[in-house]
Amino acid sequence: METILTFDLGTTGCKVCLWDCEGGLLASAHQGYPIHHPRPDWAEQDPADWWSAAVSAGRACLDGQNLARIAVIGLSSQREGVVPIGRDGTPLAPCIIWMDRRCREQSVRLGDEFGVAFLHRHTGIAPDPNYTACKLLWFKEHQPDLLTRTAVFLQPRDFLYYRLTGKFAMDYTLATRTMMLDLRRQRWWEDMFTRVGIRTAQFPPVYRSTEAPHRVSAEAASLLGIPAGIPVALGGGDRACEGVGAGLSGARASDSTGTATQVSMVTDKLPDDLGRVPCGVHAVPGRYLFELGASTTGSAMGWLRELMGLPTDDMSALEREANASPPGARNLLMFPFFMGARSTRWNPDARGLILGLSLGHTRGDVARALMEGVGYEVATCLDGLRSLGIVPGELAVIGGGAKSDLWAQIKADILGVPVYRPRYTEAASLGAAILAATAVGLIADPEATARIWNPPVTTFIANAEASLVYQTRRKLFDDVYTALLPLFPRLQIP
Repeated sequence: METILTFDLGTTGCKVCLWDCEGGLLASAHQGYPIHHPRPDWAEQDPADWWSAAVSAGRACLDGQNLARIAVIGLSSQREGVVPIGRDGTPLAPCIIWMDRRCREQSVRLGDEFGVAFLHRHTGIAPDPNYTACKLLWFKEHQPDLLTRTAVFLQPRDFLYYRLTGKFAMDYTLATRTMMLDLRRQRWWEDMFTRVGIRTAQFPPVYRSTEAPHRVSAEAASLLGIPAGIPVALGGGDRACEGVGAGLSGARASDSTGTATQVSMVTDKLPDDLGRVPCGVHAVPGRYLFELGASTTGSAMGWLRELMGLPTDDMSALEREANASPPGARNLLMFPFFMGARSTRWNPDARGLILGLSLGHTRGDVARALMEGVGYEVATCLDGLRSLGIVPGELAVIGGGAKSDLWAQIKADILGVPVYRPRYTEAASLGAAILAATAVGLIADPEATARIWNPPVTTFIANAEASLVYQTRRKLFDDVYTALLPLFPRLQIP
């Protein structure tokens, strides 16, 4: 049986997986790499570290496997980073990754110049420092010589594709995260290129995620220990690949909770008004991916465990204590806005809050209140989708947070829709495998295949009594947030 090799280039490391053609995971390996913070708000990575990790994890994953059976390679990665490549094919600077916030001023200026509502409607996303256009404008204003010396600007996945094949290529799921693509026409928006000071020729050719235009080079094959000439599919950004791996289509939404929480849903057409919901081209041709989220969810749970002296990498101890607390956490509310509010609130001034504390509360109550607070924000995300006429009927939980039965049940009780945990909760690599298999004709229908390869394993149904409690508590949660809106900015020290 033929196999599929995938590389998932994440923020903290590269995960390599080998899959069979029935969705079975044969082997996997992971290699981490650092994030550098040379100044406050800066976040950079060395592209050489990505490639070194990919080679190391690739060789470890493939140790003892039948290399001749590899039919195709698929890719997934973090998004929005910028790697300037010189004319000799080497990086001219570290990658400014998605979490870097140095270009806040440029983000605000682009919003003022073009109009925030126009940018959202035209590109699918509103101005934010993580998007590529804002980073390029920062280069123009602080390192203008870099723009003229750069032959091509690559995102992290594009760099990995280049190292594997020796060719430059981008896919639409990453192009749509630049704030430089006309979303409805699906072609580059020349006005933004002119504004940030580069040419469209300085971006790679754009392909569909289900295409494999180039093959593994002899140099890359030698380093990885695999045969040269294996087709390399484009794949997509991590969220799009997660959407494929979770089988998003129809009424199915997903909740991916790791460091943050991302709520996603897929449609086959764009509404005239996107409201306050980010949207982009999906990895499955003819589909669009809607994304909302909360910035600090899993990371807030890690913070709470560390604060309470519990193992930061083990959620089970705190979950057992939270399970002893009833729905409503004994009248506690906790707001998970530790680094501002996303979803449809879009409030960078919002901050975390615990409301209702008494001497009788336990750390289990606090933990449950945080889980419930995240659940309320997922509900806010689903309401954002409903405002566009997109109605979620079920929710797949993926990512590290999906391991918690209690958290999944809380979400089911708050949301009032079935919540299920699929076979593979780390869905980005599986999505990359499905897209790659589609690219070489091993499968014909990526959405149908995903539902076969990654079926529900555990389903959580809303408890009617708990749901009644949460209806009241969620209204109070929203009322408190609204009351605090004029006070959040005053928390900032001048």
